[in-house]
Amino acid sequence: MEVTSLIIGLLFIGIGFLVKSVPELIAGYNTMSKEQKKNVDIEGLSTFMRNGFITIGLVIIVGFYVFKWIGLIMIANSMILLTTIAGPIVLVIQAQKFDHNQNKKTKLIYLIFGLIFVFTIGLLTYGSMSSKVIYKNDSVRFSGMYGFEISIAEVDYVKLIDTLPVIKMRTNGFSFGTVKKGFFSLDSFGKSRLFIHSDHPPFLIISNDNGDKTIINFKEKAETETIFNRLNALINK
Repeated sequence: MEVTSLIIGLLFIGIGFLVKSVPELIAGYNTMSKEQKKNVDIEGLSTFMRNGFITIGLVIIVGFYVFKWIGLIMIANSMILLTTIAGPIVLVIQAQKFDHNQNKKTKLIYLIFGLIFVFTIGLLTYGSMSSKVIYKNDSVRFSGMYGFEISIAEVDYVKLIDTLPVIKMRTNGFSFGTVKKGFFSLDSFGKSRLFIHSDHPPFLIISNDNGDKTIINFKEKAETETIFNRLNALINK
């Protein structure tokens, strides 16, 4: 994540200098007619876009290291996602002041970007929420995004491990910082279901009789251990 943040941050900075040198690269402006371009303060717009992209790049890089330094790893790992969503939205909205054409679409643009921003924040918030565990006599259900239910009769074994297998790729799931829910391809297990709320051990492995693996943990170590003990009791009942 550190290398990725650095590369993407530098990419935004490079784009900033590029749009200042070649304003025709600015989306929206490059599709205007000659008459419309006359009503655009292109010097002010290109300078604004340059400064905006450079700021986005610096926020990604500096934000990652600052939050990592103070121990907020989840926020540090989320800087790319948050900044690349919020940054361009702010740029597009603020860039309207350099366009002096009569544009009735401005309010619609504000509304669309506002809805996208609210939807994205809502999705990230919902996905990051800690799940609830509901125990039944013959099954256990985990609530929230990518929630699921496991039949006790289908469980082969449960055990606690200290290290999460290497994640090769996400196949169908949610990933935001240290939170990972859904299906991922793991180095040693292949396609597995993850319900990870923290990168701190222990991690609970639930193996079904067909070989499918589910790996779970919560922010609090005691909560993960409690689930392990409850499942063990239900299996051996």
